[in-house]
Amino acid sequence: MSSITFIRAGAVLALYATTSLGLAQVTKPGQPSHTNGPPSVEIIAPQEGATFLVGQVIHVCASSQNFTDVVARVEFFAGSNSLGVVTNGLYLWNGMRLGDLREQSSCITWSNAAAGAYILTARATDLAGITVTSAPVDISVVTNIPPVVQISQPREDALIRGPTNIMVCASAFDPYGTVTTVEFFEGKTSLGVVTNMGPYYVTNWFGVFPIPQTSYCLTWSNVALGTYTLTAVATDNGGASTTSAAVQITVVSNLPPLVKIAQPDDGARFFSPANISICAAAKDPDGTVASVQFFQGTTSLGVVTNGTTVTNEEWQVHTLYCLTWSNVPPATYTLTAVATDNDGASTTSAPVAITVVAPPPPQVKIVNPDNGATYFAPANIYIATVERYFTKPIATVEFLSGNTVLAVSNTPSFYWMKVPTGAYTLTALATDTGGISATSPPVSITVTTNRPTPHRF
Repeated sequence: MSSITFIRAGAVLALYATTSLGLAQVTKPGQPSHTNGPPSVEIIAPQEGATFLVGQVIHVCASSQNFTDVVARVEFFAGSNSLGVVTNGLYLWNGMRLGDLREQSSCITWSNAAAGAYILTARATDLAGITVTSAPVDISVVTNIPPVVQISQPREDALIRGPTNIMVCASAFDPYGTVTTVEFFEGKTSLGVVTNMGPYYVTNWFGVFPIPQTSYCLTWSNVALGTYTLTAVATDNGGASTTSAAVQITVVSNLPPLVKIAQPDDGARFFSPANISICAAAKDPDGTVASVQFFQGTTSLGVVTNGTTVTNEEWQVHTLYCLTWSNVPPATYTLTAVATDNDGASTTSAPVAITVVAPPPPQVKIVNPDNGATYFAPANIYIATVERYFTKPIATVEFLSGNTVLAVSNTPSFYWMKVPTGAYTLTALATDTGGISATSPPVSITVTTNRPTPHRF
């Protein structure tokens, strides 16, 4: 039996160790009072449910917390049998306790544990005689650790078109030995046994190396329509067995189509009255898509029977089914698409949430010239505008200097020619085909006669 003691402390200049419990506790001047929870001790290794092989060294560690004095000893137990005691010394520097020692870790090594189930506890005692016992931790010591196995193919809830032959595979390995066989089951019926064929060998620049077999497969032939539950049982060279988690699959005569809303994006926002283009990518793995129906909640928005084939940036080919949802008022909506294949099977897409909000008021802005710009007379000035949030097309843009109309145009820009010297305040009045108007913020410019003196060389 050996022991290791870990004490949290700073750099120790002078070390004093004692087994006497009669020493008075020494406290740092001005040390804050203890405000944490009650004293406790917890086994931090091994973990609950851990399994060890016979002959394997077991490291048992406990953490003691919130003691107001130094933990003087920690005793470890397997059931009622003591595994050993760790005695902690009192660390002093110039007669004062060094650091905050309210959390300490103590460990022992337990060798030659016999096979069996054990309940581990730790009992911590501080210098003041306070004793606390940890919560129990259950472990097992065995003569053989069983293998690990899981079905890797087919996946859980797989739909497979049949009747057909199905490849069933499992990944299996043994941490302290060799997997000798893997037997596959459907329910309680054996589908067959796969035997370990030994290691595979690979060659590289450094030599030939064995790779143990971890994948085991068989072909399940002529599987009829229905739902099945598959498991795999791996057995190692010591005779220990493990059963995998069950995987449920369904063999069907028709695979349903796949469908996903590609446009709009989830969380998209629109201004009312909105005209929203809705597109879904749909395909059928064993047939054709007959139709895609779009829904807002439970309300049908329409059915599309003809798709358009497109290629994305990654050169993937998709078939899109699209419609336009017109004049959508403000609200929050949930969109879905239901694809139906040529055999009548249907699939509903994941929902996409969108929001339609009232638009801000129409806006127009002069983007050229800049506010504060200066020109030399006679100036030719290009005036350009942008318009936003108009619900209908722009009919006219009226360009003004102060109250003087410079031009009325059906385009967002015009040239103001041969402008004389002076200071000018420009605005633009945009009007749409519905008679809605908006005026831009003013832009001030100056036209001057002063020109820079030419350089002479």
